[in-house]
Amino acid sequence: MKKQELPLTRRLSILLSLLSIVVATSLAVGQPEPGPAKTAQVKTVPIKPAPKKAPPRETRMRATGKVIEISPTALKIERNVKGTVETMDFLLPKSQDRIAVGDEVGVSYITKDNQHIAKRVGKVAKKKVVSPPKGIKSPPPYPAAK
Repeated sequence: MKKQELPLTRRLSILLSLLSIVVATSLAVGQPEPGPAKTAQVKTVPIKPAPKKAPPRETRMRATGKVIEISPTALKIERNVKGTVETMDFLLPKSQDRIAVGDEVGVSYITKDNQHIAKRVGKVAKKKVVSPPKGIKSPPPYPAAK
């Protein structure tokens, strides 16, 4: 007996239905299982308080002079200001062992309640005058411009 062949349109329709079944199952396999719906988690960021304002900066001043009196809690210096002699008193927060009467010192201080409070006290190094060596002659001065 001879097998009957199916018409071409019939073969195409069977082929298309098989193809659609394969595509549908492959799409269904790739999707996650339906279950409890996941909610989007929102990240919570704590609100930072406004930064505190820094206290007003203390103004430091500087004075240089000769020590005329020193004790563990106070310092008195004498300095020349535009040709006049002025004495200044300072409160010392800590004792200054390396400073003696007659030393040239520089004092960094602040003013609080009409009192000078020393923040830093240090000896002033005197500048040395550099003279040229004996064997070298100094260059002659430039001639005056006419």
